Amino acid sequence: MKLRLLSVFALTLTFLTPATASSSYTVGGDRPVTVHLPDALANPAPLLILLHSASTSGAHQENYMRLAPIAKKNGLIYIAPDGTSNLEGKRFWNASKSCCNRYSQEVDDLAYLNSLIDEISSITPVDPKRIYFIGHSNGAFMSYTFACKTQRVAAIVAIAGAMDQSPECSQATPVSLLNIHGTADKVIKLNGGVLNNHPYTSAATTIKTIAAVNQCSNPTTAKKDFEPTIKGTETTVINYTCDTHTHLQFWKIKDGSHSPKLPNDFAQLVISFLLKQSK
Repeated sequence: MKLRLLSVFALTLTFLTPATASSSYTVGGDRPVTVHLPDALANPAPLLILLHSASTSGAHQENYMRLAPIAKKNGLIYIAPDGTSNLEGKRFWNASKSCCNRYSQEVDDLAYLNSLIDEISSITPVDPKRIYFIGHSNGAFMSYTFACKTQRVAAIVAIAGAMDQSPECSQATPVSLLNIHGTADKVIKLNGGVLNNHPYTSAATTIKTIAAVNQCSNPTTAKKDFEPTIKGTETTVINYTCDTHTHLQFWKIKDGSHSPKLPNDFAQLVISFLLKQSK
């Protein structure tokens, strides 16, 4: 009986063990990024990648969203990498024609992000069915592009982002999405616009594109108090029923800006959404 209990205990440790003595390490070569390990590390474990907006950084985006402690508590491997600096010294992701490689620099961010996933996986087992992206603005554009071109992404949380009006590829694999956008966003407009002489999609078109791939229909609406500086239940939550195993939601913030004030439980809200998704 004692031997049997020891075997069960050993098997449990195989699937869920405390993180190693070092709770972080660095990958990424010339563009290094810190890999943050969770308190308890599953084998394999989900991976969360945060992509910053143009002209900022991974550290700046983390300071805005405060994801790290919630990711650590919820068993997620977590990184917040930096884009490349442009000729003005401002970081960007080469996500699409419209956003945000304004100087047409030769940057392959698809290869870079793929290499980060592969390098982390060689050190810490990553669950390929639970790779998640959270992106703001240019980071949201990059999240969509990466999901479209690599088909490695289980779910995206996109804030104030969009796609090229005529993307270079069509999303072929279903991907869960929580899309958050303010009606007063003057940078990436809710109803679409033009950047770098290329049009980008409206929020409605972005949702329609993903809904078609995910085979989603019959949207229902509800109200939510999300943005703490705007009075009342300012956010309309549109939830779709999908024939695939994916989920699709659109949170439209009435009078919300490009960088809305986030509620204290933002990190828990979005990470809870992501952890329900798997390829």
